[in-house]
Amino acid sequence: MTYQRITELDTTEISYDEATVEAVRGSWGELRAGLDPDTLETLDARLRRRWSIETGLIEGLYTIDRGITRTLIEHGLHADLIGHGSSDVSGIELVTVVQDHDDAFELLVQIVAHERPLTTSFIKELHALLTRHEDSTVAKEAGTGRLVRIPLLRGEWKQQPNNPERPDGTVHEYAPVLDVSSEMSNLVDWHSGHKHSHVESVIEAAWLHHRFTQIHPFQDGNGRVARSLASVVLLRNGLLPHVVDRDERVRYIAALEAADDGDLNPLVN
Repeated sequence: MTYQRITELDTTEISYDEATVEAVRGSWGELRAGLDPDTLETLDARLRRRWSIETGLIEGLYTIDRGITRTLIEHGLHADLIGHGSSDVSGIELVTVVQDHDDAFELLVQIVAHERPLTTSFIKELHALLTRHEDSTVAKEAGTGRLVRIPLLRGEWKQQPNNPERPDGTVHEYAPVLDVSSEMSNLVDWHSGHKHSHVESVIEAAWLHHRFTQIHPFQDGNGRVARSLASVVLLRNGLLPHVVDRDERVRYIAALEAADDGDLNPLVN
């Protein structure tokens, strides 16, 4: 698939269940308003830990069974809670990566609380935090096509192509290295403009997620950043963050592919 430059949001062919969105927004707000501070803090911490675990799972950074997932969500990110064989990485390695995600989510909360605008500098800061303990990633070597490990440039735009090869041998092209800066500038500028035109939050979250994914500006870690940006939009508008459960991965990928073909509705809904 040849890279196509990102396009502005066109809402004319997007439909969604507005009543359901408003019902969720109202119920979530009422629930939070009725909780005492300690209970609310516990709820937020568990929600943050669930988001932090699932966003790495969906990318294949690690595996972890559901029982241990529930334990970590309820009791905290502690390596000694992770039993032997419950993950494909060590407990310390798992907790280190998930804690980075957890800290990144706290950054999202602070962004929302302080009404900080979404800028390219913030996106770079977010990426650096999400990948704080990741030193390298896999890339294709120019000329040979061999897969080699290269340094992961945390918080910096990619310096090499990161186009994946599909099982059928076709290549999915993301933004060329030299186009990343201009494409990301367009993305944040258009997003800023959407706030003034009162675009519904679930539509904006889906558009922002997809267009960022379309660019793929970092060498690695783009999926986690995309879900983070969608979460910022939703949190700003009184909704829950964007969590993709491991069982929803196939449907999630299909929705992104539909958006590649011009249909944002599956991702919105």
